[in-house]
Amino acid sequence: MNETTPYRGRGHPKDPERELQVREALMQSAFSLLRNKAFRDISIREIAQGAGVNSAMISYHFGGKEGLIIEVMRHQFMQHGPAFLNVGLDDKEPSLEMLKEAMARMIRLYISEPWIPRLIVGEVASKPGRMRDLFADRLASQLGPKLCELLGVLQSAGQLRPDLDIKLMPISFISLIAFPFIAGDPLKEGFAFALGKDNGEEWIAHTVQLLLNGVVNISIDEHPETGGDD
Repeated sequence: MNETTPYRGRGHPKDPERELQVREALMQSAFSLLRNKAFRDISIREIAQGAGVNSAMISYHFGGKEGLIIEVMRHQFMQHGPAFLNVGLDDKEPSLEMLKEAMARMIRLYISEPWIPRLIVGEVASKPGRMRDLFADRLASQLGPKLCELLGVLQSAGQLRPDLDIKLMPISFISLIAFPFIAGDPLKEGFAFALGKDNGEEWIAHTVQLLLNGVVNISIDEHPETGGDD
């Protein structure tokens, strides 16, 4: 895993290449553990052991366990999340395809890495603290403004309805993506629905259509003429 925004404690690295190798090893070790264990069950020591380095390197490079985990999550979003996180809107003409692609990639990411939505629900959304602060600073601060910008440009270009509240649209967008992962067990028990790799693409197609077209059949006349005797 390559990361471009390092955190360093006191001092300066004697060997930049070695420092990068240590960072990548720590991120890979944490990533492997997150796929198999809950955040709270992962210790700094086992992350360091998996990377083959001293545990002090986690604080040196990332400011602590929370900083490391957020960087691992951020890396996944940058690599597999919406393309607009890496490409400015000025570099590519905004289109509805970008919006559909963003939704599809987010859902695929959450399906392939279920630890991400679990971590967001359990450690970020449920309580204040360092994880929430780091998530807001290093990830939400990038995703939120760029999503709002894309939606605003599409609305100004006439590709989205002009009557929609541009401030609320990002919330609806994120809600459509996140809800099945937040309410996994209740959905399984109440609706016999569990989102996974076997039905992911079907769900993506459904959700994208719901976002763009809603649920009302617009071909139905809302005010049909009533017949009667003259």
